[in-house]
Amino acid sequence: MENRQRRTFGTRGPVNTQQHYVVARTEELADFIRRVKEGRYIVIFAPRQTGKTTFFRSVLDTLAVEESDYFPLELNFETHKNLTADAFYANLTEDIVEAIEESFERRGSVPSDALRQLLESTTLPEHLSLRRFFRRLPRLLGAQRIVLMIDEFDGIPPAVVSDFLHTLRRIYHTDLSIRSPYSVGIVGVKNITQLNYDRSISPFNIQDEFSLPPFTLEQVEELLGQWTAEVGQRFELEVVKILHRQTGGQPFLVNRLAQILTEEMDLPTEEPITLAHFAK
Repeated sequence: MENRQRRTFGTRGPVNTQQHYVVARTEELADFIRRVKEGRYIVIFAPRQTGKTTFFRSVLDTLAVEESDYFPLELNFETHKNLTADAFYANLTEDIVEAIEESFERRGSVPSDALRQLLESTTLPEHLSLRRFFRRLPRLLGAQRIVLMIDEFDGIPPAVVSDFLHTLRRIYHTDLSIRSPYSVGIVGVKNITQLNYDRSISPFNIQDEFSLPPFTLEQVEELLGQWTAEVGQRFELEVVKILHRQTGGQPFLVNRLAQILTEEMDLPTEEPITLAHFAK
């Protein structure tokens, strides 16, 4: 039987529990899921390497595995910025179809024949057809409520951003009992007000801003404690405190310092990590 590969402190993009030590962010996750259940259109905007995408994926996993009344769809606009409007909507059509198929796969089920027919015949040439598609989709999903999650929203082409946001706004004002998507999550670096659209109007004044705070001291202890549980090497409490204080709990910095202490300094794992090591 092969030994399980030791996990690491992740510093290169989103982290996952199979490869990296991960802070669960239990309270933040519960808060976000509560807002989803209330039908809110939620936005998370923060600098890179603050844990947005990792958190975003934990939301999707929770909805897929634990919340059978909700049907999560994941989109990502990172590579779309320089597309024309026509190319954007052509790719969006394929992205949505793939997202629906992936959501079924995640739950170990398959789309109905009627849903397959809809997906095969769907084209979304512009924002109006997008709204009509989402209006039809719930009829083929039973009682499940659609949750649309869009990562890297900053990548939306400037030519389509205003109409796209107006479409979401119109959907939001639909009666909650028939609204589709029922809830939306938008994740990015730029705030929506920084995107390039006509500021004489306010297409997305419905947003519910969600703040993803830095790690608390307790969360840093949780993260470093996973190393101790797996390897046997403990961090002295003063090291944990100063690491949290000097990084301000910023996720990348916390993981980077932990990475230096556990991997790059090549310390004997039978010895604790002390302030003397940290000072180096």
